[in-house]
Amino acid sequence: MTNNKGPVLVIGATGQQGRATTEQLLKRGWEVHAFVRNLNAPAAMALQTQGANLIEGDLDDAGSIRAAMEGAYGVFMMLTMMTGIHITAEGIAAEQRWGKRVADIAKELGVAHLVYSSLRGAGGNTGVEYYAAKEAIEAHISQLELPATVLRPTFFMDNLNAFNRPVLDEKGELVVNLPVRSDIPISLISTHDIGAFAALAFDRPGQFLGRTIPLAGDYLTPPQIAEIIGRHAGLPARSNQVPLEQVRAFDKYVAQMFTHFDENPDGPLDIPALRTEHPGLMDLDAWLRSVAWKPLLP
Repeated sequence: MTNNKGPVLVIGATGQQGRATTEQLLKRGWEVHAFVRNLNAPAAMALQTQGANLIEGDLDDAGSIRAAMEGAYGVFMMLTMMTGIHITAEGIAAEQRWGKRVADIAKELGVAHLVYSSLRGAGGNTGVEYYAAKEAIEAHISQLELPATVLRPTFFMDNLNAFNRPVLDEKGELVVNLPVRSDIPISLISTHDIGAFAALAFDRPGQFLGRTIPLAGDYLTPPQIAEIIGRHAGLPARSNQVPLEQVRAFDKYVAQMFTHFDENPDGPLDIPALRTEHPGLMDLDAWLRSVAWKPLLP
């Protein structure tokens, strides 16, 4: 375990994973520098209230990244390809550009530990376009021989409080809408636990440097997800497979990913081994309780 407690520069600090990582690092006594576009944004000010130091910058401005990273022990990097609520070609290209730029500057400045949150599926030559950007960033980190840990999280449990939040139908039944066949299990992870693994990586560099770690806390089919949510809410529940055509009409890149997943389901991860490293790793039931989950009313 390292005695060095930072600073760690958190890139993507106001996103779900960045907030979780900042919280976990601060709890462990790390100095956190949060890289934000707007110092006065409510999400940025909330990080400051928790104890993070805010550093204003722009991922398209190499100078601001360099200034923010100067003197940092470590960097946590989470990037998004989203433009608003959609994935776009421009967003995918920007993510790849940003990731490579951050890695180059980390190499230049001799950062001791980069933790990059990618996604499961990267490195699998899936043909999914937004996976390719993350694959390229991972490859660039490797080519630079950066001291790094790559996390590959799976489907966010937190999506069940957002994009995939179950709704009550006219019969009072909870409906879990997912574009996945009912017989295909899905690996799930909470963003809280992604942050915990990121913080553990910085705490234990000897154990985590050089590793690529897929992350999951549960492995469930859509009907099993519905059953657990229904039991938690005390309501009847069922899963519903959203047609891929409907997903494609909303976002072709997301449909591309689910088409691949439908044809090439992910196998289970070694969740007990992950829980040995992080005993607090939550399954779906524990996550529902942790966020006091409630259904979305019609």
